Amino acid sequence: MPSADPDSDSDVEFEDVLSQPNQSQGQNHNNTSQSPWIPTLSLPDQRDHPATPGSEEENQLRGRLTAGLDRINYRQMKAEMGIDTDTDLPPSERRYENFQELAHDINTLIDMLWVSATPSIQTEALLTLAGLLEKSLKTYPFTPYPTLGILHKFDSVFVALCTGRHPLTNVEIPGAHDQRQVVTQTQKVRIRSLAETTRNTIFGMLPDDEEEEQPWLEDVARVYDGVLMLLEGEGEGLV
Repeated sequence: MPSADPDSDSDVEFEDVLSQPNQSQGQNHNNTSQSPWIPTLSLPDQRDHPATPGSEEENQLRGRLTAGLDRINYRQMKAEMGIDTDTDLPPSERRYENFQELAHDINTLIDMLWVSATPSIQTEALLTLAGLLEKSLKTYPFTPYPTLGILHKFDSVFVALCTGRHPLTNVEIPGAHDQRQVVTQTQKVRIRSLAETTRNTIFGMLPDDEEEEQPWLEDVARVYDGVLMLLEGEGEGLV
């Protein structure tokens, strides 16, 4: 996990996360069973260049990331233990009451990492976030739209880092040309393994008493589809 910086709470440009206006994170869920649901993808604009290794920008990014991860882990721990119903606590210190709250905080960090345009930090941090999400899924009742939505976002961003292409525009992402910062072979194996584990977890959470086909069911079969197709065969033969 990235190391914290004591001055990491100062405002930096990584906080300036503005979603592209033509891509809404909201989704109309008033679908019929005859109209399959397709998750939308919203990503903020990136910096033009990655943060310089060892720079103050990089230190601040690592510090904000560590603070965000600590906050998510703390609130999720409370949710798993079923403790802390004190409404006098600030929201950032209360347990998560539902999956939507957890997904919101994770999505905030995904956007921060995406804006940073710094693959050397992004890949490891996103693996940590995606792993945390997978381990937290069974804490809450299965909520298809926020769950499948954020998994679609993870899938899109992992594919972008592996290919060096923006998932919405297909242009080269910042830092993709730097061979020192691309996703390593080991990281690709870990991404694929996490994708397989998450898909299996989702399948295991599906309710078995649905009386009619739901509009989101087709998307369940596409969880991490981009990663699994792109990285097919990664890790085979490795010990």
